[in-house]
Amino acid sequence: MIGVVLGDGYPKMKRRVIKGYNYVWIGLKARDREFVEGFGRCLAKVLGSRQIRPRYVKSSGRYVVEAESKKLYELLRKPVDLYRLRRYIEHCERWVAAFLRGFADSEGCVDKRGYIFILNTNLRLLTYIHGSS
Repeated sequence: MIGVVLGDGYPKMKRRVIKGYNYVWIGLKARDREFVEGFGRCLAKVLGSRQIRPRYVKSSGRYVVEAESKKLYELLRKPVDLYRLRRYIEHCERWVAAFLRGFADSEGCVDKRGYIFILNTNLRLLTYIHGSS
């Protein structure tokens, strides 16, 4: 889930008029329904809630999954603090693999020759991922 949020996912905050009270979400918008459903299952598992089903937004042609969680927002808000996330990513080899799989699903592509590319504008994040693989 962390890899997906660092890729195509987003932490979002909507400020309210009431001082000190904000709405915060963790979400994903993508065209691939299976990808969004998988993210919704992982998000529900982390939050300990029932399954979060994606909704289709006709205007953008994308599926959306969002859940409200202030703790996840604080952990995953941007700009990303890799030092703080490192203990969750590098807990064990399975978690590193899950992180890389999520990031590659959101930011990766495969060309006609079979080469895998991962594209992102955050050089520190890409350098960290290169060292994790």
